[in-house]
This record gives sequence, C-alpha cells and structure tokens, in this order.
Amino acid sequence: MKKKSLLISFFASLLLVFGIFAATSVTTQAAKLTKDNPVQYSKKNKTVTMLTTVNGTYFTQNTRHVIVNVDGTNGNKSLLKTDVQPKTVYKDLKKVGAKPGDNLTKQSKAGTKVKGSKINVYFVINGKKMRAEKAVQVNGKNVKNLNFRFGGNMATNNKMKTGCVLCFDSCPVGTVSGAKYGFSYGEHFTGKSSVLPKDGKQVKVIMQVK
Repeated sequence: MKKKSLLISFFASLLLVFGIFAATSVTTQAAKLTKDNPVQYSKKNKTVTMLTTVNGTYFTQNTRHVIVNVDGTNGNKSLLKTDVQPKTVYKDLKKVGAKPGDNLTKQSKAGTKVKGSKINVYFVINGKKMRAEKAVQVNGKNVKNLNFRFGGNMATNNKMKTGCVLCFDSCPVGTVSGAKYGFSYGEHFTGKSSVLPKDGKQVKVIMQVK
C-alpha cells in the first residue's frame, strides 16, 4: 500500500512539473512585445513580429524607408521606427525558413529587382491585421502588391550602419525590400494618415515567409 502511494505521489509530481513547463512555454510564446522585448519569431507560423512607432512626418513627405532602427543613420527617415536591429530580423527570418537573395550591391544597375524569399508584410492596427500595402501610397496612388523579398544584405547593412530593416523599393542595404520597384526607384512613398495611427503611436508589424 505504501509503495502504491509513493508511485501515485511520484506521478503526481511529474504531472505538476510538466504542467508548469507547459504553462511557462505558452507564456514565453505569448509574451507581449515591449521596448525591452520588441521582436519575436514563430517557426510554426513562419513569422517575425516586431514593435514599431509611427513617424507622422512621412504622411506628407516622401520616403523610401518603411522600417529603420532608431540608432541607424536613417533612423529618422522612415515611416516606422523600431528598436529592433536589422541583424536580429535577418537571423530570425532565417530561423523561420527564409532565404536571402543577396543579389544587389550599391553598384547594381538602376532598375535591378531584389531577390530572396517572398515576405508578406502586415500591420496590426486597432487589433486588426492588414497588408502593409493598404496603409501606404506610391506617388499618391494606391498599390496592390509591393512584392517584398528577403534581400539579406547584411554585409552592406553592417558596413553602412543605416539601420534599414524594410524598404519600399529594391534596396542593396535593407534586410527586406520591395521587388515591384527596382533599385534606385527613389523616394515616392507616403503613409496614409487615414489608416495608420497618429505620430508616435505603436504599430505591430508581422513579416511572414511565403
């Protein structure tokens, strides 16, 4: 009888340990994005999710930068700012299965388009996920698909220290950029103030490998 009781206690302890472990895992996976924890990745969903802040300057002024790290030399030139480093996004995208194109350099011919795994980019606004294209314009007009790709470019990115994470047009520096418009297309992009939150507000951005 005593032996049976010991066995029951042993298995009960095991269940308790596994329960705590499972709860901890769920909590870790579902941890809220904050300034101290601004990025997460999910192998299951093939996503990298980061916290950004709206830069309202580019509701009216043109830019070619979607997301730039705040400490980069282009830190104030993007529609969205982030504390996330390009190298972190690069590593996390590779962890979830993306392959970098690495086909562009600063010497590439104008019009050359970025290659790499296709990345769907989503903005989460007021709790709703929408394609990034719905929140931006090109030359004042809507655009259906910017065809974002995992360009890679870490050697150039590290050397230039621009902080570029996501660019509208094909870029030899940005970690991810749009293949719809070739290299050197220029600063013709603005955010929609009617869709995006106000200047200084936070937006969660999801990059999903397709």
